[in-house]
Amino acid sequence: MQFKQKQTIKNHLSDMILLANQVSQAVDQAKSFKLNCKEMGLKVYQLSQMLETLLLFITLNPILFYSNSIRPLIIQVSETLQEALTLACTCKRRGIFCRLFTGTKANSCFHKLYHLLDVSIFNMNWILILYNPDFGSVFNEIFLWLPPILINDPSIISTWSRLITEKMIWELANMLAGETSPIGLKICCVEALSMLNVGKILNGRMIKETQLLMLGLAKLIEGEHNEVLKRNYLMTIVEITAAAESDLDLSCKAFKTNSHNATVIVEELFRVIKESEDPSMQVLAIRSIGSLARTFCERKNRHVINVLVSQLESRHQEVATEAVMALKKFACPGNFLRQVHSKTMIEFKALKALVKLLRDGGETQQVEGLVLICYIAVNTADYSEAMEKARVVTLIHELTDKRGGTIVSQNPELKELVTQALRSLYLYKY
Repeated sequence: MQFKQKQTIKNHLSDMILLANQVSQAVDQAKSFKLNCKEMGLKVYQLSQMLETLLLFITLNPILFYSNSIRPLIIQVSETLQEALTLACTCKRRGIFCRLFTGTKANSCFHKLYHLLDVSIFNMNWILILYNPDFGSVFNEIFLWLPPILINDPSIISTWSRLITEKMIWELANMLAGETSPIGLKICCVEALSMLNVGKILNGRMIKETQLLMLGLAKLIEGEHNEVLKRNYLMTIVEITAAAESDLDLSCKAFKTNSHNATVIVEELFRVIKESEDPSMQVLAIRSIGSLARTFCERKNRHVINVLVSQLESRHQEVATEAVMALKKFACPGNFLRQVHSKTMIEFKALKALVKLLRDGGETQQVEGLVLICYIAVNTADYSEAMEKARVVTLIHELTDKRGGTIVSQNPELKELVTQALRSLYLYKY
């Protein structure tokens, strides 16, 4: 859809450039009101140059392109050029009509057209600032004024605001991933990203920006010794991965498991999980891995699952709970590889760790753990030996009939999941 919209605007711009050239030719052939036509020709030429520049910017610009927001301005410019062509063609003739087109009427027509051309130039200048590849040096100008044609349309203003934000994210991403960017600048970029609430802006059409942001953040975490800054970087990664989790297109394209960038990012998150002595940072890294659960292929799932399962035995309760919540996303019905992931969890002794966690943990751990163990049971009920050894059925009954009975009764979805898990286990003659 984005490509088609972009191509439509490019075609429209090309037509307008041809229209401007026709006006210039008509001006050169004018036999009446030559001075007025000359002034009109200069303005049209300026407009033509701006249209050509805009066409170049849009062709080369890799950021998201909004056709709806630019269309009203383009239509206004096109209509103005059409009026200019009509007036210029009128001045090519010396007949009686041209003699009638004199005096006050002619001056009024030309002055009206001059005004329209000036408005068009004003609007085009605004668009050029926005689409300028060197946007970072001029983006302050964009907030100083807004084309009058857009002021009374809240939807367009909202679109422009989003486009400006996405443009800034693109600039910040480039600086963050840049090899020559000073560390101080990169820290400022992360602070700016947190203020922009980047997680709510990224979408499936901002693949390159997402990859650059994540790669830059991963490198910052790797080389950072300041724990506060490292936590800030991780919090931004959590925002970005959460956006990817809710947008499958963004998730699959920006975090392809066979891409170098994705590998660097994930390995850095694993390093934090395994090596960090700060449980709050481990929680953030685990949360990000959980958000990317749908992106891991069967070939790479073993390492991921192994890292998460190992955290079920963490001495920090919040880390173990987060690991359960992350593993849930690998085993849930929405994950295409849930059966493969669930079997891998069993192979890495997840059931034993889960049973201990559920018996000794608090209410939150019991609820989250019960959901996970039910997912595993539904997905891998044929692994009866492992289930029997872990006493899964006994545990489920203990949690639902005694301590967890109230929780289950108050949660119909959990009650249904428990019933489904028990049915699957009994079906395979557990």
